[in-house]
Amino acid sequence: MDLSSFGRSAALARTRAAALPRHGTLCGFTALCIAGSACATAPPAPAGSPEIETTLFLIGDAGAPDPRVVGAPLDSIRAQAAAAPERSIIVFLGDNVYPGGIPDEGRAEYMDALRRLDAQILSVPAGARGIFIPGNHDWGNEGPDGLYSIRWQGALIAGRARGRDVVMLPRDGCPGPVSVDAGRLRLVLLDTQWWLHEYIVRDSASACATGLPGGVTDSLRRALVPDRPGFVAVVAGHHPLITGGEHGGYCGFAGPYRRLGPRPQDILSRANRAMRDSIEAAFEPNPPLVYAAGHEHNLQVLGGRNARYLLVSGAGAYEKRSCVVWLRESVFVAQSRTGFMRLDVIRGGGVRLQVHVYDRAGRGGVAYTRWLERP
Repeated sequence: MDLSSFGRSAALARTRAAALPRHGTLCGFTALCIAGSACATAPPAPAGSPEIETTLFLIGDAGAPDPRVVGAPLDSIRAQAAAAPERSIIVFLGDNVYPGGIPDEGRAEYMDALRRLDAQILSVPAGARGIFIPGNHDWGNEGPDGLYSIRWQGALIAGRARGRDVVMLPRDGCPGPVSVDAGRLRLVLLDTQWWLHEYIVRDSASACATGLPGGVTDSLRRALVPDRPGFVAVVAGHHPLITGGEHGGYCGFAGPYRRLGPRPQDILSRANRAMRDSIEAAFEPNPPLVYAAGHEHNLQVLGGRNARYLLVSGAGAYEKRSCVVWLRESVFVAQSRTGFMRLDVIRGGGVRLQVHVYDRAGRGGVAYTRWLERP
């Protein structure tokens, strides 16, 4: 979004705010949102507040941290999670190391790739849990050595944990789903690049728990069946189901693949559609509260069809931020900022979303808050 459209977008935001249901209010934020505005619908609670049962931090595409830029998002996550590490889970939503995962030891890029990975590992304080989801760049930038690359990265995460509880899930290039339970929360993790990668065989002979898309759909459907009072399901993968960014065909992005047709990484491609159809079919019987993704280098909150909310939180690296436009499903969008999202699962009921944004100098804070589920 350019500056000339800012006024029109702000007016659109105000119009949409009036039409939103009473359980949430849309802030008048666009590409130039102001962090800390009074438009939040619920005051942020301290991480150590006894009302919070589980806190889930969502940050994606953080694999290109510029050492010359203040590391505000990762620093802020570490500080917030350290206030109550025993109930904090930090999820890195893929593209953990740009541009092509971890190269072989001895390559010129090897040490810088480790620096990028370590910056994220070190943001997980002692006692908290850190989970890395694979992204397309982690799969060798979608190349023929992608399966080796993602397994190599998973081994390095485990080996460089330094006593921290960090792991890559799903493991070994398998699609998942993998479930992590914490109180009322069930976090279900997917490797969505498995659907899109061109250099692997998907069949019943796979070493994974399931090696066919239909089996993944069935397993995901079973993982979303409520099995406890107040059950809250959050599904996380790298690729979004809906996006107003470049991978959705917006922002006037032009490149070679636009002339040749959409790539698997784009919403408009046949492979991407098949992946999303499979995931959404699994959601239909028991829609999750949230499907969270990265991939787009911006922050989006959208109303979903088969999930109540779709979150895109791929603004983990300031220099990678990218354009985003309003869609009819949009509730909040932010670009020209880096940041992350925080979900607080409240004991006894309620789930609260906070969107944190920062500028290049590290200034910022909570830009938007919404009850996704009322207490």
